[in-house]
Amino acid sequence: MTESALFALIAARQRWLGARLTLLAQNVANADTPGYRPKDLPASSFPDLLREMRAATAAEELRRTHPAHLDAGAGSAPPLRPRTRESPEIAPSGNAVILAEELRRVGETQRNYELDVNLAGKYRRFHRLTLGIGS
Repeated sequence: MTESALFALIAARQRWLGARLTLLAQNVANADTPGYRPKDLPASSFPDLLREMRAATAAEELRRTHPAHLDAGAGSAPPLRPRTRESPEIAPSGNAVILAEELRRVGETQRNYELDVNLAGKYRRFHRLTLGIGS
């Protein structure tokens, strides 16, 4: 795996984690909204995102022919599709948000995000060390 592929993978995962964190924050914010159903990005959507990204990069890539041109590939990731999550408990108001579960998911997502940031930093430091640039 090349360095750029590794960082593209980490960036895609961080995009997915960021989108998931946004949905979880909306769930927490709507914990008292009558009839609200919690949404989430299931873990299965991340491998789907990677497959779509690979297919997009396997196709003809746009190339910059002049330094003033914008990089067309920077924002071309496929959209993420949130799903309404089924909940075992529904309040009398019809709200299905379980605050403790949402906060657990927020913590899990935050830990995964920090793991990715640490992995990228360690790889960068290792790469610099092997090139003799220092720490």
